[in-house]
Amino acid sequence: MSRSLLFLAILLMSSAAPALRAAACEGQEVIFEDKFHDDAGGWSIKDNMEVKDGAFTFKLPPDDMSSNLNVTFTVKDADICTDTVWPEGDQPVLGAGLLFWGEDNRTYFQFGILNNGKFWIARKQDGKWLGTIAANVDSTAIKTLPGATNTLRVKTNGNSVTFYINGTKVRDLRGQAPKTGWRFGLSGDNFDKQKEAKVIFKSMKVTN
Repeated sequence: MSRSLLFLAILLMSSAAPALRAAACEGQEVIFEDKFHDDAGGWSIKDNMEVKDGAFTFKLPPDDMSSNLNVTFTVKDADICTDTVWPEGDQPVLGAGLLFWGEDNRTYFQFGILNNGKFWIARKQDGKWLGTIAANVDSTAIKTLPGATNTLRVKTNGNSVTFYINGTKVRDLRGQAPKTGWRFGLSGDNFDKQKEAKVIFKSMKVTN
C-alpha cells in the first residue's frame, strides 16, 4: 500500500471512531436512544442539570454528586452505553457514572470512571450507600485528558453484569436484579471542595 493510501485509510478510521463508539451496544433491538438534542428524552429536569444542544450536563457545586434515572423507560435485561466527555481546561477530580438496576432515585447501582484513570462500582439503597463493590480501581482503558471521550457500557443478563470502558472489559458482577424490571440513568461527581464543575454526556443507547 502506498503512503498516500495508508494515510487515507487512517483518516477514514479516525472519522469512523464516533460511529464505532455508538455501536458498542450489541442488542438486536434499540429500546432507547438519546443524543441530547433536547430535553424530551424522559429525564427528570432539575436545576443542577440541563439537556440541550447535544449534551446532558450536570452542573455541580463543590463536593457534590447528582444522579438522574430515566423516568419513561423500564427494562429487564439490557445493554447500556453512554459517551461522556471530560471538560476542557484544568479540572478537579470528576466522576461520570452509568446507573443500572435502578428502582428509584434513592435505590440503584452505579458504575463510574474518574478523570484520574480509576473506576468504581457501588450500590445505593434507600438513599444510603451500602458499600463499594470496586473502589478506585486503576484502568488504562480510561482516557484522562481534558476533552477526551470515554464510552461506558453495562451489559446485564439476569443477575449477572459485565462492565466495559472504551470496549475493554473491566469487571464481572453477580448480584440481585430487581424482580419486575428496572431503570437506567446517569450520574456526575465533583470531588473538589472549593470549585464548581460540570460532568458532560454526549449520547446514550440501550438495546436488549
